[in-house]
Amino acid sequence: MLSYAQSSILIVVALVISTVLVAVLNRVWPTAHRKLVNDVTGWQLGILGTTYGVILGFMLYTVWNDFRVAEINANLEATSLLTVSRIADGLPSPEREAFHALGLKYADAAVNQEWPAMQFQQDSNASEVVLRDMWKLLTVVKNGEAGGSSSVDHLTSAMSDLSEKRNLREQEFQVRLPGILWLLLLAGAGATVGSACLLGNDNQWLHYCQVLALTFVVSVALAAIADLARPFEGAVSVTPIAMERARTMMQP
Repeated sequence: MLSYAQSSILIVVALVISTVLVAVLNRVWPTAHRKLVNDVTGWQLGILGTTYGVILGFMLYTVWNDFRVAEINANLEATSLLTVSRIADGLPSPEREAFHALGLKYADAAVNQEWPAMQFQQDSNASEVVLRDMWKLLTVVKNGEAGGSSSVDHLTSAMSDLSEKRNLREQEFQVRLPGILWLLLLAGAGATVGSACLLGNDNQWLHYCQVLALTFVVSVALAAIADLARPFEGAVSVTPIAMERARTMMQP
């Protein structure tokens, strides 16, 4: 969802905010006074940090797992398209050439139109249009002389797999992390970092370093979750390399 530059800016902003917060607290609430409540804020930070760490780790694992599933499905879609093209070799001419041409057109539409559109959060059904033409051609083949051959049955199965994988990719693109989870993550980040800022420490530079380290880890984790939660957008995204490879292999 975010580029590396945008993520870096947000992380720097978070670090600046936490630094300013500590500086303001040191001015309005001196360290000597805050040390008196360290017994309270200390255990609170321990429990809060542990709870939030578990939530953050679970969310990061979940979005990474979903990202890998989307990546695997994109590879399977390319494999299904390649399978359709290879099975079509058993069809008579001119249906064989027509399937090969549509397969190349499908790969071109996915690589050159759909993937760029998904990067900009835009819908595109370019390959869906080609897929409908492939199904129409399959109907013609079934009604023709080769309708009862085993190649047609295998081709029907491969076409079904291709349609399923494309629909899954469309769903993975449309799914968004619920707002209530973002509210939980951001509120937890604010509460955890804020509690760390409240601690009293005679060594102010050490306190700054502790708060900055915590802020850095939390902000980087949130940026990673934001990026991985949308597998076809942002700096880290599922690439069409498998579809490009399939297109190359289908070319005469």
